[in-house]
Amino acid sequence: MLDNRPKTAALSIESIESVTPGVTAAADDVAVCVVRCVEGTARLGMVFQHPGSAVGPGTATPRFLLTAIEWYGKQVEQLDTVRSGKVTLTGAGAETLAKRDVLNSAPRH
Repeated sequence: MLDNRPKTAALSIESIESVTPGVTAAADDVAVCVVRCVEGTARLGMVFQHPGSAVGPGTATPRFLLTAIEWYGKQVEQLDTVRSGKVTLTGAGAETLAKRDVLNSAPRH
């Protein structure tokens, strides 16, 4: 069976509820945000990048794994265009996230 669903998505951050730094250098930060899906369909397991927010010269653009989506109090597996929901993003650099930032999906490495 062919999977014709779009493989890209964009999330606009409406608010940031919490940012928990990783406890060790090897642990990822965790950010819980209210977002609006402004393009495509965001799915669990997708990777999103925060363009233009590299932490310093020569550093990579922060990338975040979408690990949870809550929609009207229910855990769901995807968030469609124009819908808002609460998401959990995991990855280094969560402190660079800000209201109105747009995160674009990126290939998973």
